[in-house]
Amino acid sequence: MNKCGQCRQFTRTADNLKDLCGAWEQPTLATRAACEFFQPKSTFRQREKAASHAE
Repeated sequence: MNKCGQCRQFTRTADNLKDLCGAWEQPTLATRAACEFFQPKSTFRQREKAASHAE
């Protein structure tokens, strides 16, 4: 199951008790089940592959 903390729209906030979801601009937790706006964070291998294709 995908979780908010695995989404590229998830933002950690040091000042708040909860983190922030960029999709719906509301507080959330990293362990919350992902919603329909879920966008997976790119992995190291995906970034490495994209960099090699850009050259």
